Amino acid sequence: MSKESTLTQVQKESIKIEKFIFHIIIVENDEPTHLDEVDLTDAQKLFFKDRIAEVAEGTQYTFIDKSHNTLATLCKNLNIDNSNFVDNSKTICNDFKSHHGGTTTDGAFIVSTFSMLNTDDEEITLIALLKMDQKKVLEYELEDTDEGRKAIMREIADSFIESKDAVQKVAIIDVSDTFAWDILAKERKKTEGIAEYFKKFLNAQMRDTSSGLTRKTVSEVSKWSKVHANLIKEIPEYTERTSDYASYFKSRAVSFMNSNEGITFDADNFIKHLFSLDELTQESKNKINNLQTKMQDHLTNTGIYGQVFVPKPNSITKTISRTKKRTEEGVVIEWQGNPEDKGISITTLQDQRRQITITTSNLEDLE
Repeated sequence: MSKESTLTQVQKESIKIEKFIFHIIIVENDEPTHLDEVDLTDAQKLFFKDRIAEVAEGTQYTFIDKSHNTLATLCKNLNIDNSNFVDNSKTICNDFKSHHGGTTTDGAFIVSTFSMLNTDDEEITLIALLKMDQKKVLEYELEDTDEGRKAIMREIADSFIESKDAVQKVAIIDVSDTFAWDILAKERKKTEGIAEYFKKFLNAQMRDTSSGLTRKTVSEVSKWSKVHANLIKEIPEYTERTSDYASYFKSRAVSFMNSNEGITFDADNFIKHLFSLDELTQESKNKINNLQTKMQDHLTNTGIYGQVFVPKPNSITKTISRTKKRTEEGVVIEWQGNPEDKGISITTLQDQRRQITITTSNLEDLE
């Protein structure tokens, strides 16, 4: 069975917290304060489920030398029994603190096992590691006095806020070998990737680079367009604009990368950009919605949807951005962008032969 690339919405919704523990990291203390048991309410389980699901839009990593990776081994051992889970969680927390330097802050280091369905609806177990900020919280109690209603304030020193903004770092670790990645990781305030010390703690490397993902995304759009050409041609607003769907949508993909250089890639905005047209009939809108869903499925299956990276348009080589065709007679035609913008029109005749028309102001001899 081929390995899965990203988490689908159905998989994220199927997440169930199984085992959960946290240990307290105080900057000035050499060792963490270890706990042996934590009880969660249903609401708290839902909160952490949502935080785990959010890392699906994280960066994919693979373990360096997985068979000898200490963290990978400890995570596998978390599933054996409860006492083993707690002991191994303490070891993982100690290792995290030993790597944590620089702008270290007090907080809670969470270790959790959770179940989730794979694409065959079989239950698998994954590991979640989270670092949360520890904050001082003010608690108040209202009291009615002769002068009116009075608030009595108290400071709660040892607490962490149940807020998504309090989550510094999250990593999902696949010990089931279900996915093409070993780790999904996400860090607050980072447009892509994670801090160097966090990467050293995980002993991991990026599965894909931003340049590689930029090129891959453009290529996959072109492939998808060729497969779904029969559906695209049912939408007259596209047939009026182009005679070659693959090059049209590829050029749209390239333009998105160019206009979003330095900005974290947003797959939903990318898909909207690909299919964006000013004026559409309701029938065409419905058909485009169907195509957008198919594009999302394709980007999910190819490991692009949900990835966090910053587009690198300069990495898109001419080989990727160009369209190159050869006729049966051996004539080679090559262009970049939408063919109509280059004065090229391709039509299908009644006998299924292709007619190519090129309009130009100048024809240069190359050889």
